[in-house]
Amino acid sequence: MKEPLILQTPRLELVPANAEMLNCEIQGQKELGQLLGAEIPANWPPEGYGCETLKRLLTKYEASRFKTGYLNWYIILNPSGTHRELIGQAGFKGEPTPEGRMEIDYSILEHYQHHGYAMEAVHSLIGWILQDPSVKEIIAQTYPESIAAQKLLVKIGFSASGKGLEQGTILFVLPREDYKTDLPVMAEGEKTVKEDLKANSRKAAESFGEMLAAFGSAVSEIFNDPSLKDKAKEFGKSVSSSAEAVTDRFKDEEIKVKFKEVGDAAQSFGKNVSNIFKDDKKEPKKSDKEE
Repeated sequence: MKEPLILQTPRLELVPANAEMLNCEIQGQKELGQLLGAEIPANWPPEGYGCETLKRLLTKYEASRFKTGYLNWYIILNPSGTHRELIGQAGFKGEPTPEGRMEIDYSILEHYQHHGYAMEAVHSLIGWILQDPSVKEIIAQTYPESIAAQKLLVKIGFSASGKGLEQGTILFVLPREDYKTDLPVMAEGEKTVKEDLKANSRKAAESFGEMLAAFGSAVSEIFNDPSLKDKAKEFGKSVSSSAEAVTDRFKDEEIKVKFKEVGDAAQSFGKNVSNIFKDDKKEPKKSDKEE
């Protein structure tokens, strides 16, 4: 009988999901815990891994289109101890494309974040999948505000590569030859990711600001309201200022304040545009009276 596929790391056990496990997870966490031989925390599942995601995964598994391990994996802490606990999930989105590309993602319960568990799991999964000679590169997508995820990817060997496939994301790429077989030290890669993020975020902010200024100029010309152009410029500057805060400081409280300023500016700008359109609707009545 063939041994089940399980990956072991210094602190974790990675178990590939199957249709039975996913069905148990959808129906009740107790059954999943029995299958995995691990405790399921009360706050399971982690962010971004809800019922709809499970149903999509289950559909793929039931279609029998994918090899074991080419989709979702469960991450279990303390595999050799008496208290095993499910702390997250990670995995791929199917078999390699014709070009040999595979996408990886992961999600760890909040209580277990910032302990290097995600690094350990992702590094191990990539090492395993690269045993498939048809895999030429691994990609990942993160949002600009997901600083920790971007640091993790850079430490493993990924490089930022422009816009992601999903709207608002950054694409990271790891060619097969750039994979580091040794688990990276947590202190590595900090400077590189900050520089990459700074360049990408500032460029995006400048482009966004210019777009808003152009839009404000066009609207103000139509409605004869020069002040609207100034509002657009103010909004653009606020976006740039927010990007500066994200790329230079990485301090949560400061970022929250900056993004609130952006939100307030956007709301003010939107109200100005809305009011102009309301005024425009009233104009025909005035012209009727004049006639």
